Amino acid sequence: MATKKAASTKKVTAKKPAAAKTTVRTITADPKPATIAKASQAKIGNSKVQLPANIINIVLAELFGTFILTLVALATFQDAGALYVGIALSLLVLTIGTVSGTHINPAVTFGLWSMRKLKTLLVPFYWGAQFLGAMLAVIVTNWVANSSLSLSFGDFSSLDWGVFGAEMVASAIFLFGLAAVVTRTDLSVGARAAGIGASLAIGLVVGGTLLSALKAQDVANYQKQYQATQSSASAGNPSIPHSAFVKGVTANPAVALAVTDNAANKLDSSLNDSKTNSRLTVEVILGTLVGAAVGGNLYLLIAGRRNN
Repeated sequence: MATKKAASTKKVTAKKPAAAKTTVRTITADPKPATIAKASQAKIGNSKVQLPANIINIVLAELFGTFILTLVALATFQDAGALYVGIALSLLVLTIGTVSGTHINPAVTFGLWSMRKLKTLLVPFYWGAQFLGAMLAVIVTNWVANSSLSLSFGDFSSLDWGVFGAEMVASAIFLFGLAAVVTRTDLSVGARAAGIGASLAIGLVVGGTLLSALKAQDVANYQKQYQATQSSASAGNPSIPHSAFVKGVTANPAVALAVTDNAANKLDSSLNDSKTNSRLTVEVILGTLVGAAVGGNLYLLIAGRRNN
């Protein structure tokens, strides 16, 4: 009997440590993977909505750059403006390029976004700074020149397909050259600045040439209609074509906000309407945005790559 009791006691004591070891292993093995997974998910979730640390610097750089570019455009519009605006853009690329990328143009921002080179979250910040910069240029011009620049947005809803085409071509050429420059890592900073400025100048020249051809055709048609009405006393005078009011292409909706169209009394001395409308219209907005997206992505298609 004593022998059996001793044996049973050994069996009981042998089972207890095994159960204890199993319990310890189970407790220490499970929590770590779950904790790591939650932490990694939190990091991924936060990175999607996080703004750059220098977002204030980006906004200030875009505001100041658009302000300078708009002042240059106001001073040189229709007077070798393409060359001066291109040089101004090259200088701005050298100065604020490392801060914001020197978009200073809502169409450039949209084009780079369509090329997946800009986060969607940043687009409103760039656009807001750019239009504020253009408005500041108008305020400063009126302050210095004693309110010589008065704007009206009566033609904002106008959509002339000829003007739309001229703005689209100018913006497409500009963004095609810009995309070629920014995707080349072997170029120096000076070469990039010169290339971007030259791309804008060439785009403005080509777009301006197309606009001049459009205006010449529309004015010729207007003169024919006007002569035809003179032979009939009951016929009214035809309206001046919209393209005749347009001074030139901008390839930049922010700059278009500040520059003006020709007044009606400058086109026809018999008219008393001296109101000057802002160049910011639906045709400019759509033309520049569509052209920027087409030009930038066309280069990526031809180059055979899409850089993120």
